[in-house]
Amino acid sequence: MFVHEALGPRASGGVNRYCPPHHVVMFGSLALPRVVICTWNSAPVGRGTTICKLPWVGPVHHTDNGRISEDITMSRLGREPLATVDCGALWTSSDLVAMRFDDVVQEVNPFGPFQKRVCCLLCLLAIPGTIHIMATVFIMAVPHHRCAVPGLDNDTWESQGPEHDQVVSQVIPTDLTSNTWSRCLVRRYSHPDFPHLSNDTVECSRWVYSKETFEATLTSELNIVCTDTPFVAMANSVLMGGFLCGSLVLGTVADFIGRKKIVVICLVGQIGVTLATSFVYNFVVFVICRFFTTFFVIGSYLAAFVAGLELVGPQYRTVSGIAMGMFWTIGLFFTLLLAYFFRNWCHLQLAASCMNILCIPIMWFIPESPRWLVSRGRRQEASVIVRHAALVNKVVVSENVLSLQDLQNDGPQLNVCQLFAYPRLMLRCLIIFFNWGVISGVYYGLGLNVGSLSGDLHLNFLFAAMAELLADVFCLVLLGRTGRRLLHCVTMLLAGTACLAIIFPVLYGNQDTMWTATVLSMVGRFGISAAFSIIYVFTAELLPTSVRNSGMGVSSLNARFGGIASPYITSLVFYVGGNFGKALPSLIFGGLSILAGLASLWLPETYLQDLPETVEDANNFGRKTGRTTTEQGSLKV
Repeated sequence: MFVHEALGPRASGGVNRYCPPHHVVMFGSLALPRVVICTWNSAPVGRGTTICKLPWVGPVHHTDNGRISEDITMSRLGREPLATVDCGALWTSSDLVAMRFDDVVQEVNPFGPFQKRVCCLLCLLAIPGTIHIMATVFIMAVPHHRCAVPGLDNDTWESQGPEHDQVVSQVIPTDLTSNTWSRCLVRRYSHPDFPHLSNDTVECSRWVYSKETFEATLTSELNIVCTDTPFVAMANSVLMGGFLCGSLVLGTVADFIGRKKIVVICLVGQIGVTLATSFVYNFVVFVICRFFTTFFVIGSYLAAFVAGLELVGPQYRTVSGIAMGMFWTIGLFFTLLLAYFFRNWCHLQLAASCMNILCIPIMWFIPESPRWLVSRGRRQEASVIVRHAALVNKVVVSENVLSLQDLQNDGPQLNVCQLFAYPRLMLRCLIIFFNWGVISGVYYGLGLNVGSLSGDLHLNFLFAAMAELLADVFCLVLLGRTGRRLLHCVTMLLAGTACLAIIFPVLYGNQDTMWTATVLSMVGRFGISAAFSIIYVFTAELLPTSVRNSGMGVSSLNARFGGIASPYITSLVFYVGGNFGKALPSLIFGGLSILAGLASLWLPETYLQDLPETVEDANNFGRKTGRTTTEQGSLKV
């Protein structure tokens, strides 16, 4: 920012001591009428310059001869033209309220070409992670199967002719519930040619599987069926356990070594582990590999999400956050595409690994988060990135802003547990953690069990992906207009109501009406997917910079408790039995969703508020003295 020459006489020591009133300050091409900046000979405003103490209508910071005044930062002078003032008492710029990083972002363009490019590249990293997680639906799918005919080595699921059908009907009993061949029982026999069959049945040890949908899945190759079915729930729980540990460990480490380094480490880790998984034929080793897969997936996702959020202005955080969610959804369509063409689980796993390899070149075009660099005291490195952003965005910014020397100190680095020292923050954290756990449990409860719905698996997966895409668009359009809190509550109530409604077709319907349960499941998927997108943005905006990534990690950790419990909740159908057992998971998911949605109403609204940078900012967040960020341009999100 520059001012006209010869504003007034120069006092000894090279510092102006008074200024004549009613002058015009040039801010770029914008003339700010009668705002007086007391400098000399067109010098840029920065450290050591003098600025007027201006009358101001707002929170009282100073009084001088009965006149109300407020500290005004450079960014606010650029955004908020003031009324006519006379130059009163003076102070130097070191006395002013220092700039915050959000002010710097506003100066270099809050969502310019630089931010758009980096955010898009960060979002691309979400696609391989989605594939690795949701491909579980196909990798561990249980094809149609029955007991193999004892002694018939060439037995197949498909009919081989009338004689084969007759042998099968003699040896394999019919399951009266599903009106198909028994999946787990075979009639007793005393001779390979079955001359003395009895009506007594025993558990079989061999199975034949349908090849209509899958060439091979992990469950069909390792025979994880019948009495071994609970191992599927265990494998999915271990999958969520990787999320839990990754959120706790990598989310915290990212606050110490940086967002970009964690992304690189996790990308390399995903490539190594997923390639190894493709050649595993042992269940225990497979589960261990899947654990480390999700361990690295959540680490890269959280770091990329936070890096994108920290790079843009407050009014564009919705766009950044929802964009990451939309790319997760795009990953669902890639998952479906790969699963459609690769019907062997090994080939599908190998194809998913190749998606990670394609992401390697992205690392050369992603900078470290400058906000994180500032929080670690590495302002020179952050300044290089800010200068590059201003250059790419074609914005002329003063040296004072580019050097980052007048930024407010964010204070000492905190452990996320220190947030619990503040009762207000403790309550908010507990509500946030509870919501994360419920959302994750319901999301994966509906998502990983899409194969249990009536109809074609690939088609149901497509419908679920479309429901998530609609949820992302819904959030992108409405999140900025209604705020975070209300929309989050509504989506949680929608998901909970849909889950509770599934009870009725399960308890009182028949096979012809089970399509209604599928439709309600998709409605629930829509609601819970929208809530998942919102809670990511909501949480990041409530946490201070010094613990934002670790706080997101702890939040995600709590989500994994819900994810770990989810497979066991859905497997209650095997332990309770009957129609009530089938309805019980929906009852639990629905009730918890409604409870979490109502609890979220106790959280403060974060729309268009500056990101809290210290724990004091976070503790005071939502009070009437909080700072509100004005919107730039005509875009409202």
